[in-house]
Amino acid sequence: AWLNVGLARANLTQQYVQAVLAAGTVKWLQTFNAGLDQPFYQAMFEQGIRISASSAQAIAIAEYIIANILACYQDVFARRRYQQAHQWQKTVFKELWHTRWLLVGFGNIGQAVAQRLRAFECEVIAVRRSGQAHDLAAQVITLEQMAEHLPQVDGVILACPLTDETAGLVDAAFFQQLKPGATLVNIARGKIVDETALIDALKRGVVAQAILDVFDPEPLPTDSSLWDLENVLITPHSSNAGANTPLRGDLLFLENLRRYLAQEPLLNEA
Repeated sequence: AWLNVGLARANLTQQYVQAVLAAGTVKWLQTFNAGLDQPFYQAMFEQGIRISASSAQAIAIAEYIIANILACYQDVFARRRYQQAHQWQKTVFKELWHTRWLLVGFGNIGQAVAQRLRAFECEVIAVRRSGQAHDLAAQVITLEQMAEHLPQVDGVILACPLTDETAGLVDAAFFQQLKPGATLVNIARGKIVDETALIDALKRGVVAQAILDVFDPEPLPTDSSLWDLENVLITPHSSNAGANTPLRGDLLFLENLRRYLAQEPLLNEA
């Protein structure tokens, strides 16, 4: 079965999932999701259904992250305000060059982000469960080692799955250790970040800017303080919405279908 992004965009995910579970004949599911924390995936596992996650959105999400970091660093919003006011005003902007980034999660998405950060001559520190070295990272550390690096990084990018270990990972203690003026990017899951602690850090300038694509709950409630903070960029869980994400998803499904029929190992199997 192929749970694709077209079904999700048409709000048909639940109906498709119900059909898969009711059929009782599905042996393998390729999903468009990178994370498998939704309860219906557990129900599929309990039925013995094999599930392959998706890497198709990695390029789109990586470009989203770089684009929005640059927008904040370059302060394109101030430039737009000057233009609208017909003011000839120069601004000094921050550069990515030689900045240091902590990537929490180093799967397909994390590696795509690292590849692009390195093109700007940034230093990448990857948080990886295995702690295994990787060519795209200057250092690879574990979650247990993360705290000692927070005072030295210019930004933190959350690209990890939601697990018992990562739920509530970014809390008040995290922000106390973080280098003042750092950037926080979350494209992972809203439950990884304590929203109250984040709002406090944003108001105090501990976090210079936050780029947020995921929230808890979703949609983000209209009375959330995040909407009104000038140093927050909000998008509606859409960092994966690149024009070519569906195509890459279809190609991944076809490759995994070939592997399934040939009884070969599947890509991204959970």
